[in-house]
Amino acid sequence: MLGLPPVWYKSAPYRARAVIDPRGVLRELGVELPDDIEVRVWDSTAELRYLVLPRRPDGTEGMTEAKLAALVTRDAMIGTAVVLAPEAPAAPEAPR
Repeated sequence: MLGLPPVWYKSAPYRARAVIDPRGVLRELGVELPDDIEVRVWDSTAELRYLVLPRRPDGTEGMTEAKLAALVTRDAMIGTAVVLAPEAPAAPEAPR
């Protein structure tokens, strides 16, 4: 679904660090999570895969599936980024 993972994603050192210090690994990838968000790590195998479901961002209530899908990045699908809230629509320009 997402294509081949990067080499580092499958490396033993990365996988070990992800289990020992998941918040530290995420921080290095630019993801800072609040302390009240639980982080769970499962190391998948060739026979077992897990799907990461990104948390729905604030301000997306009532959005269509297509609009929600447009907010989700590849990194959010593998759990190395959060889905950002949609940007507010630009204010119309004042008449001149």
